[in-house]
Amino acid sequence: MNPKWRFIDSGSIDGVYSAALFESIGRHVGAGKVTETILFWRVSSPVIYLGYHQLVCEEINADFCSLNNIRIVRRILGGGCGFCDGEQILYSVIGREDGIIPRDIQAAYRKVLGGVVEALSTLGSEGEIEPARNAVYSKGRKISGNAQGRFNGAVLINGSLLIDFNFGLMDKVLKNPTKNLKPVASSREGMITLKEQGINDSETIIRALRQGFEESMGISLFDGTLTESEAALANRLLDKYEQKEWTYRMDIKHRLRKGDFL
Repeated sequence: MNPKWRFIDSGSIDGVYSAALFESIGRHVGAGKVTETILFWRVSSPVIYLGYHQLVCEEINADFCSLNNIRIVRRILGGGCGFCDGEQILYSVIGREDGIIPRDIQAAYRKVLGGVVEALSTLGSEGEIEPARNAVYSKGRKISGNAQGRFNGAVLINGSLLIDFNFGLMDKVLKNPTKNLKPVASSREGMITLKEQGINDSETIIRALRQGFEESMGISLFDGTLTESEAALANRLLDKYEQKEWTYRMDIKHRLRKGDFL
């Protein structure tokens, strides 16, 4: 019998809150307080998820973001930064480190991202895992970017699946929008959406992605909700993610190492 995992679709939520939410779930899963979980969400307004070790000053046009109310969120996971808008399905696969997700980082990506490949096949598209970038490509272009993190006994693999995308806005908010793509002249050249392939019904896409994870990971998903403890911790963690000190923590450390205290 397949292991049973909880499935939560949070719908459209604030991007900053989403980072607090998947950290909270991760801490609860790692501590054995809740069942291993797959979380889906969409962002209610454009946001940039910054990798834990990255510098804002190297990756993001922060002044443009400030003027245009685009939030910058330093997530608890590593990897590169990604621009997300409301036309993406975002997911967090949250398991225990001693569970079915392999300890080897690349093997973990293969197991989880196989679900995205399965979903694309179900939807009548095609996909393949691109291990050098921990991504899924469709028809030679990137359609899903991903990041991984391990903390407090949990392993998280987060990613996105592009239904549609504002390429022009991404080019303005990121200093190097093609950094995480195969060598291309522009982000538009290196990325593809489901809408371009005639696939844009979000409910059908969500259903295919959910089933894809079940097949690739050998699990059974049941509809669930947050516990009171998870919701409470997410609300407490939100204060951290709202703080400029958290967003710019690596920039601050970098300046201190250089002796620049201004």
